[in-house]
Amino acid sequence: MTVIVRAWLSFAAIGAGIIHLALVISSPLAIGIPLALFGIAELTWGVLILVKDRLVSPRLAHAGAVTPLLLWSLLTVTVTLLAAPQVASSLRFVPMGIAAIFELFIAGVLSVILRRRTETETEPSTPAAKPATAVKYLSAVIVAGVLVGALTTPALAATQAGAVAIEHGGTMGGMMTMNLPGMGH
Repeated sequence: MTVIVRAWLSFAAIGAGIIHLALVISSPLAIGIPLALFGIAELTWGVLILVKDRLVSPRLAHAGAVTPLLLWSLLTVTVTLLAAPQVASSLRFVPMGIAAIFELFIAGVLSVILRRRTETETEPSTPAAKPATAVKYLSAVIVAGVLVGALTTPALAATQAGAVAIEHGGTMGGMMTMNLPGMGH
């Protein structure tokens, strides 16, 4: 596995984790606690990949990427059958859908990696992966950052946290803005 793939996995995990944590605010306690745990786990795993410069617990991460998808599906089906849409309304479709895209990406890449590891254990000699050049790595990280940012931003805006966020340049009800000399206020 290349350093570029690890960076992309890390960015996707961090994006999914941020979205899950943003959804905690508007969720009932029974849904908020698992969301918080998944969000913290995803953020931790994403940062660990970058810090340790290797894939950490790929089998556990694979299960962790698929579990929120399964729970979201189960919750959606259950509240539909029980005619209780207010329960699922805290898990808005846009943020959960974008988090699902990140999770499917992570699960897919980890499936390929785990499959290759299984195949290389049976085959004695396989060529080592070539290291990425600095330009190629930097380009891949920039693309990953822009892509994750472009997907995460509307997802966060669609959460309760995004709905109550202050616009740039706005003030919080009655708070005064600080006028600095030369700022033209």
